[in-house]
Amino acid sequence: MIEKSTEELSLKELQKIEFNILRQVRDVCNSQGIRYFLDGGTLLGAIRHKGFIPWDDDIDICMPRRDYEKFLEYCTNNELPFGVVSHNTDKQFNELYAKAYDKQTICEEMFVNRKNAQYGVYIDIFPIDGLGNSEKEAKKLLHKSLFKRSLLTAANWKKYFKSKTRKWYVEPVRWIFYIFSRCVNTNKLIKNIERIYKKFSFEDCEKVGVYCGCYGDKEIMDSSIFENFIDVEFEKELFTVMEDYDKFLINLYGDYMQLPPPDKRITHHTFKAYKKI
Repeated sequence: MIEKSTEELSLKELQKIEFNILRQVRDVCNSQGIRYFLDGGTLLGAIRHKGFIPWDDDIDICMPRRDYEKFLEYCTNNELPFGVVSHNTDKQFNELYAKAYDKQTICEEMFVNRKNAQYGVYIDIFPIDGLGNSEKEAKKLLHKSLFKRSLLTAANWKKYFKSKTRKWYVEPVRWIFYIFSRCVNTNKLIKNIERIYKKFSFEDCEKVGVYCGCYGDKEIMDSSIFENFIDVEFEKELFTVMEDYDKFLINLYGDYMQLPPPDKRITHHTFKAYKKI
């Protein structure tokens, strides 16, 4: 059994560790010619705050599928200062994306990671896939796996819990998915879902997106957004973002420079993290 410190890591400590992982992942990507982009709230933080959103405690990046798989292969075959976990490296990890994590920490999820895959404090790495050549085609493809993705999400829950972000009337639906998910073969489900999206090349589609993201149809983007990239400041260092980040962020958040009301400025994580002894 791995021994851990008795004191839970604070928000500032989590941010420091996550930022260090981001720096290490960036360096690998730059040295290997792998494309990556700051994503979601991390990109928003870079543009609006030049670093972490003050109350945020996670880091997201995304990579075109070809680069994503190249990154995972490189990490599998080389000794690195950080660990990487994906469904391909650990069948207990039931997610459609990967995590790069700190090897000297322990992450104890409160509600997810039902099969207890082992990882520490992490950043999330999402693949970007082709979704077709029109908005209609992209939505159809994205919705094709919605039921299965929802089932997989529920299958990864340790127990039923109320969402921090969903409306109250969604809870009965979540409960139904939770009940059905108890008898799901997650390995087969993941292969089935991935098979749908690997058929479409990121390079050949006009519409692309992170199909396993949390923003639904808002994840659908013009592929032209990712054609050019620039470096922006995040916590006083430079990281890659899409040059047309404005269009990307408007798509996800609307008026993204407007701060949310004080009661919405909360962390969304559901884990406890500790240093290894």
